[in-house]
Amino acid sequence: MMREAPVAESFKGLPKNNALIKFLSEEGNKSLLLKTENFYMQNNSKEMPKATDPLFFIIDEKANSIELTEKGLDLISDSVEDISFFILPDVGSKIADIEKSELSDRES
Repeated sequence: MMREAPVAESFKGLPKNNALIKFLSEEGNKSLLLKTENFYMQNNSKEMPKATDPLFFIIDEKANSIELTEKGLDLISDSVEDISFFILPDVGSKIADIEKSELSDRES
């Protein structure tokens, strides 16, 4: 299964790539990708780092999200002195705090 890892990496990192879309439209390739992804996801995603470690970010189309990998975070944080400069805020909790506050609608 290891030779299919580059396709799985491409699917995780750039699922809308035209070459990948064309490749997956060929008969049997999409099912092979799904089998490969299932292989990496089994055992609580124990094998998934083999496919995602080379990536800087992972795109999850189903969840409509992008997640930085350790490699991506290292790249960003190595380029500045302050290692904590890039921290994604928890937007949900910030919105909840604003809604609980006594701010006017305009201030909120």
